[in-house]
Amino acid sequence: MTEPENKFEEALSSLKRERYRVTGPRKALLKQLVDSDKPLAAEELHARLGPDTHDLVTVYRNLETFESIGIVIRIATESGKSLYELNAEEHHYHHIICRKCHRAEKLEHCEVEKLEQLAAKLGFTEVKHVLELYGVCEACR
Repeated sequence: MTEPENKFEEALSSLKRERYRVTGPRKALLKQLVDSDKPLAAEELHARLGPDTHDLVTVYRNLETFESIGIVIRIATESGKSLYELNAEEHHYHHIICRKCHRAEKLEHCEVEKLEQLAAKLGFTEVKHVLELYGVCEACR
């Protein structure tokens, strides 16, 4: 089995394990996420799926479901638009996002974890963080 097929099957297994139905629209949406080499907005996924066959509200609802069980990661952009990508990584990372074209690149290193450790030393528990960096990519300059 190829890597994309493995990711697809793992995502389907996660749905089943959490007792969600595996429907045609969910499979189609997962396939788009697996095949994409970049995070996508719900509207982009909707367009790729074919607006005549998949309702945008259904795309959003399924993305919410996928996020709640950890299948996808939602990346909030500074414009308020969210991008979605398959959660296939086994470690924590952030993104740098182009302000113009919304291209997102992974940043493999996280310095914020040191701040979380400091917060723990100060007595805080269940500390989490959200960090995305923004700039203008070379292609948009």
